[in-house]
Amino acid sequence: MKATISRLLGLVTTFALVTAVLSNTAGAGNVRDRDRGQLPKKKIVTRNIAPGLTFTKIIQKKIPLRTYILTADVKNQPLTMDVALAGAAMPTRTQTSRIAKRNGAIAAVNGDFGTFSGGPAHPFEQDGQLVRSSTTPGFLFAASKDEQQLFVAPPKQFVSMTLPDGTVLPIDRWNDGGPGTGEITASTPFGGSLEPPPPGSCSARLLPSGTPVPSTTGDGMQQDFTVNETGCFESGMLRNGGAVLSAIPASDEALQLLSLVPGTAVTLRWTFGWPNVYDAIGGVPQLVADGRSVVGTCTASVCRRNPRTGVGITADGKVLLVVVDGRQKKFSIGLTLNQFAWLFKRLGAVSALNLDGGGSSTMVIKGEVVNRPSSGFERRVTNALLVLPGPDPEEP
Repeated sequence: MKATISRLLGLVTTFALVTAVLSNTAGAGNVRDRDRGQLPKKKIVTRNIAPGLTFTKIIQKKIPLRTYILTADVKNQPLTMDVALAGAAMPTRTQTSRIAKRNGAIAAVNGDFGTFSGGPAHPFEQDGQLVRSSTTPGFLFAASKDEQQLFVAPPKQFVSMTLPDGTVLPIDRWNDGGPGTGEITASTPFGGSLEPPPPGSCSARLLPSGTPVPSTTGDGMQQDFTVNETGCFESGMLRNGGAVLSAIPASDEALQLLSLVPGTAVTLRWTFGWPNVYDAIGGVPQLVADGRSVVGTCTASVCRRNPRTGVGITADGKVLLVVVDGRQKKFSIGLTLNQFAWLFKRLGAVSALNLDGGGSSTMVIKGEVVNRPSSGFERRVTNALLVLPGPDPEEP
């Protein structure tokens, strides 16, 4: 009985929030018919998908606009936020629905912007494994393993290798290109054919001797490795299931890698500045911070009315996944970036992040695409943001 009452209260609260959104300007400046003093006709459909997970569909015909909202109570229910690449290694692309199915997700939206070459544009962490670092400016959405801490912020990205004597060697890029002057880079199996070990470099192959665990430094993750082989290779060292660290020949960094003795135990650490985070996904720009829209003046084409996907966090720790259809004249014309930030704010978000949009904007619930992608079909993407019905079986 208590559970039933709780679900009903949740539906009432969601309905009240959505009604409040629609009773205002919807950020469009033309939602209220000022001549008639009437609100546009609208249809709101709300249903429970699972304990703690509510789906709301809003249809506005006068504008026209179609909005889809998933509200996930991850702090108080067995739900888990998760992220996933489209495949086992980069480059990779597939439909959001396929990513959801492969990972046992009850719901999903498309995730970070994908690069033309087939990888996430921003830093990406999956199930405690660092997939890639990135120098592309942006923000991350992340959740702690116990789902009690949620983050939307620019990452404080740092990757390093610690030697037995305590020496710490920074790793400048991870599956994000070959080494430049003064750099050490890493290539792991996630890099696939997109980010292979660089040719013409001096390298050290590290084989994993443990699983990723929360870092002893208090933030980020770490994993133990054993040095397997070192050397300089014209065609690039093979990964053989391990991580290959590389540097420019004859550099100080190359000498440091070549001095590693096979069999030596080392520890790799990575952090975005938050503790116990196993999953992190990128986007840009940040829409809401501290309960306020932070988009500002925006006149570029990407800022105009478009299909949108975003993620937000409410004051009581719920996760909002929002998709807005667009580019479909009599069906849904989309939102500007400022309007999208306003929508999150009205839904109670204290922080929110814009994800990949346009033809990529897709929401999947129990295997079904519930919105209408603007391309007329479900576009292939490089990654997705997922809601699992329980604990993530892939996390160590």
